[in-house]
Amino acid sequence: MRKTSFLFIILFLFILIIISCSTKKSEVASPVPDNNLPPNTVTMTYTEIVNTFTQTQTGTATETGTATETSTITNTATNTATFTNTATNTPNATETVQAQMTFVAGLSHTSLTSVPGGTFTQQNTDGQSFQHTISSFKIGQYEVTYELWYYVKQWALNNGYTFANAGREGKTGTIGATSTGNQPVTTINWRDMIVWCNAYSQMMQLTPVYYSDAVFTNPIKNSTDGDYGSTINSTPGSFDNPYVNWNANGYRLLTEGEWQYAASYINGSAWTPYNYAAGDLQPYNAPTPTLGYYCWYSLNSSSTTHNVGEKLPTALNLYDMSGNVWEMCWDWWEVYPSSAQVNYKGPSTGSGRIMKSGSYNLNASFMQIGIRNSNYPYDESYLIGFRIGRSN
Repeated sequence: MRKTSFLFIILFLFILIIISCSTKKSEVASPVPDNNLPPNTVTMTYTEIVNTFTQTQTGTATETGTATETSTITNTATNTATFTNTATNTPNATETVQAQMTFVAGLSHTSLTSVPGGTFTQQNTDGQSFQHTISSFKIGQYEVTYELWYYVKQWALNNGYTFANAGREGKTGTIGATSTGNQPVTTINWRDMIVWCNAYSQMMQLTPVYYSDAVFTNPIKNSTDGDYGSTINSTPGSFDNPYVNWNANGYRLLTEGEWQYAASYINGSAWTPYNYAAGDLQPYNAPTPTLGYYCWYSLNSSSTTHNVGEKLPTALNLYDMSGNVWEMCWDWWEVYPSSAQVNYKGPSTGSGRIMKSGSYNLNASFMQIGIRNSNYPYDESYLIGFRIGRSN
């Protein structure tokens, strides 16, 4: 009995040992994917993977954000470099603007025409004449308009210049008006004109022409008449007797010879005769006159000035060289020299300065290229304006 019980106990223990060993082997076995797992289990596992992936990508995105910030800094540096280049190029841009303003930027009727040099017979309506050789030069295509006068005058007044007269537009404009127009400037005197030319030169960074000293260091900037409102100041270096740098590239009044040479010029070998209106193809007193196509004068002007450039031009494309307003020149009045001349500039002294072209209120005989008149340098009138030139 005891022996049977003992055997039963041994058999029971043996069975327990077998079961124990089988359980431990299952715990250490490698996991095997089970496609029969419940669907919820798979979904949860996948969700965890997605979450992990999202977190990883978020980290990468953060790094990418840092890279973007670096790129932004780089772009900023590039923009800074571009700005610096623009600043470097500013002088060139300024030169371009100055080049435009030479024929003056934003304003009309300011261009200059180049006149080739040559020799012609300078003849006036008094029967005087001489052979005159003229060097090449530039001439204003139009009479100086009030618009241009006012534009330069405003710059001049802010840069140490003073004028005896404020000027007006044509015959009926308001003295010193702030509004601008394209009729010729009038009611200024010869002194105002040379001072304005100096101002225009300096505004355009050109060398002025008229000086108070013989070494050309002090441009004349004041045309105020003072004690010389009705008399000539003959003092060397005064506004009536300035030192003149004819080689300067600035603006100046034309000599009488330059004016008539340009008005007569056709092609360098052919010339409009002295008794024609500038640009006209027949004499002023032709049976069927045509000078009204080229100039404003008593028969077509309605007794007033007109905008420049409305009539037909000369062969050099110059407008209003006859009629509209008288144009002041450099020369003192004197009879013509008796011998051939080169770049003749008139006598050294006198009482009146030459003016050419005639004016809107005069008859046809005053439209002749050869007509000449004079005016005191201190006198101003709504009949008188000017045209500018430059030396080459």
